[in-house]
Amino acid sequence: MQDLKKSYVLKFYRERKYKPLWSNEKGRLDRAYDLLQFIIRAKDEGLDPADYYFEEFNKYWDSTGLGESVQLDLLLSAALYRYSSDVYSGRLIANDLDPDWHIKNKPLNVSRLFADVSGKSSIAKLLKELPPQHAGYQSLKQQLHNFRELAQQGGWQRLGWGPVLERGMQHEQVVPLRRRLKLTGDLAVDPFPDMDMFDRWLEEAVMHYQARHGLEVDGKVGPQTRRSLNVMVNDRIRQIRINLERWRWLPRKLGNRYVMVNMTGFELYIMENGSVVLDMPVIIGKSYRSTPTFSGLISYMEYNPYWTIPKRLVLEDIIPRQLRDASYLSRKSIKVYRGWENPKAVDPKTVDWRKIDPDRFPYWMRQDPGPENALGRIKFLFSNPYEVYLHGTPDKHLFERVVRALSSGCIRVKDPVRLAAFLLNDGTLQMEEEVLANIHLGSNQGVTLPIAVPIYLVYWTAWVDQDGKMNFRDDIYKRDTRLNELFDS
Repeated sequence: MQDLKKSYVLKFYRERKYKPLWSNEKGRLDRAYDLLQFIIRAKDEGLDPADYYFEEFNKYWDSTGLGESVQLDLLLSAALYRYSSDVYSGRLIANDLDPDWHIKNKPLNVSRLFADVSGKSSIAKLLKELPPQHAGYQSLKQQLHNFRELAQQGGWQRLGWGPVLERGMQHEQVVPLRRRLKLTGDLAVDPFPDMDMFDRWLEEAVMHYQARHGLEVDGKVGPQTRRSLNVMVNDRIRQIRINLERWRWLPRKLGNRYVMVNMTGFELYIMENGSVVLDMPVIIGKSYRSTPTFSGLISYMEYNPYWTIPKRLVLEDIIPRQLRDASYLSRKSIKVYRGWENPKAVDPKTVDWRKIDPDRFPYWMRQDPGPENALGRIKFLFSNPYEVYLHGTPDKHLFERVVRALSSGCIRVKDPVRLAAFLLNDGTLQMEEEVLANIHLGSNQGVTLPIAVPIYLVYWTAWVDQDGKMNFRDDIYKRDTRLNELFDS
């Protein structure tokens, strides 16, 4: 019971002169039974009761000897410490397992917890309030229960190799496909359950499934959809447990109004009092320029921003394009400068870009505001050390793609005008018109938001959307892979 070596637990026992916490002269206290029940139900939170000495309890629970009673009291205290810490702030240390996770959650005040426990006969309410109360966590927890029931019923069978299945096609895999989609609720209407013809109801079910899994919604079972359908139920359970853990890594209070970017879903949400008031597609960083997971405060925005291009992008992207097309910099309104305190403009035609030394690069580049600017017409800044921000883009066609890991790390938003209107007040049409008027002035302008808005860039690969539908996504940055081996089903 290494947990009992923690100074605050030992201090707690010393201060109460080693008086038992879980029993008295009349026997076991109600709070001991409360704790036992919550540990039995630890699986509901995606945790394992065995981690909280459940099996050891059985050795001492019915014993009446002094030594056994002391041992049980210590076990219960160790279990309280470990369970409460795990369910409150995570079983794993976030940044140790995911170096790209930079959102901090305050650890549980265990000393206060033990003091509260000692003053209550029943601790059921106290223990119930330890897990995250966020709707996202609670709905995902319910889905864990649902998927475990599916597992107990045998889950589903893999679809073997086969052709692309589509409407109007007759094939032996159609009936197994119907069964598969019924199990997960995608096939709600099936008037001909034993028919091996791919009908319109099955097509609609496939489309429903594809939308929930971030696939191209075409109603056909091609290689990607088949691969997704063949992810087994225990793998989905593990995926849900991993994402419940990520919820425990978040702060308990996100704010009454905040922005959340779900990276694997390529979506941005504005939340107000627990409800989505705005959502829009986003583009995130490429796999080799991945967007980190962190939080900040959006406090400032710019109309018609300049783009000071990071050195890495200058060397890796801009100079190669200039070498292929000598007019690239001028066409894109990108200026070259030397020196920072008193910068001097440099004519790009006078530079031999082939002889540039990356370690002694003497220039920096900035793109002027305008329709070609890579940041679009609005840039949203928030506190972070990663040089990541939200911005528009002139490349609107990229939002038509299903998988949108296409940027150099920043977040491109599809409708920056609407987002600005919501951040400036409540997103009225009048505010949108005011935003557009400022853009049309053409000049670079900075605006401080009336109220700084928290923003959370999160990495969910399993979540329940606002319509109550279970969503899964591919592990685009391979961050689940680091956690996978630590979560059995």
